[in-house]
Amino acid sequence: MENKSNAFLAGVFTIGLAVLVLFSLFWFSSDHAVRVPYDLITRSTVNGLGPQADVKYRGLDVGKVVSIKFDPQVPGQIIVRISVNQDTPITRTTYATLGFQGVTGIAYVQLDDTAREAGNDKASPPLPTSARAPARIAMRPGFFEELEKRGDSLLTQTETLMASLNEMFQTTNRDELMAAIRSVHKTAEDYSKLSASLQPAAAKLPQAVDNLNATLASTRRLADELASPNGTVLRTVNGVGTNLQGAADSVQSAAGILSEETLPQLNGLARDARQTARTIDRAAGTFNDRPSSVLFGGPSPAPGPGEAGFRAP
Repeated sequence: MENKSNAFLAGVFTIGLAVLVLFSLFWFSSDHAVRVPYDLITRSTVNGLGPQADVKYRGLDVGKVVSIKFDPQVPGQIIVRISVNQDTPITRTTYATLGFQGVTGIAYVQLDDTAREAGNDKASPPLPTSARAPARIAMRPGFFEELEKRGDSLLTQTETLMASLNEMFQTTNRDELMAAIRSVHKTAEDYSKLSASLQPAAAKLPQAVDNLNATLASTRRLADELASPNGTVLRTVNGVGTNLQGAADSVQSAAGILSEETLPQLNGLARDARQTARTIDRAAGTFNDRPSSVLFGGPSPAPGPGEAGFRAP
């Protein structure tokens, strides 16, 4: 009987231990965070998204996807029920996008806020929600969805670009391009030659600059000398002016002497010369009329009025 009692107690202990282990595993594996529901509204596809998918707020895990279903009131609209931590700062400007983990194709929900993107944390009030009336959050198209929508346009533009490149690299255009490249290469070689030829001149440039600086310094000193009233140049000019003034005074004095003394004498000499010329002229005329007058003298002059022998004409 005692052996049966020990076996019963051992069985009860084993069963209790198993229940305790199972309860511990269930307790530690379950999530005990307080979460609130939200409904994500979208008309886009939700490929790769399923229940228990992660919900992240700006990269941090804040919840899970609960269910995905169509909206019975709006045809074509999808409602994604999510459950997020109660302390998640979801506001009226919060929006959702669909993200993908690497290249596995497993999707997750990414939450973000337009107000916080703009740097204004107090721009929008919190968004209230409850289990009976979950608040709705708009779900915007993700990067891959936008890429899928724009795929046709991108392919068309790529085809146009390839056609343009093919046309650009035709034989004629390719020859012109190669000619342009050769021209650029020749220009580069000419530039190298020009640089090599200018190198000696560039080596002499510092000496030329020094000479120019010396010339400028000499010019500056000359300008200062010219501007100084006590300078050598102005003193020389003043001396030359004084000498010129003395020479002018001497010339003026000589002109006065010439005018006052020499010219009257010259005028008297000229009068005497004229009288002598008239006398010689009369003598020549008398000689022409009476050559004998040289030997016998000239005739006596006719008596004048009141003289003996005067006769009135």
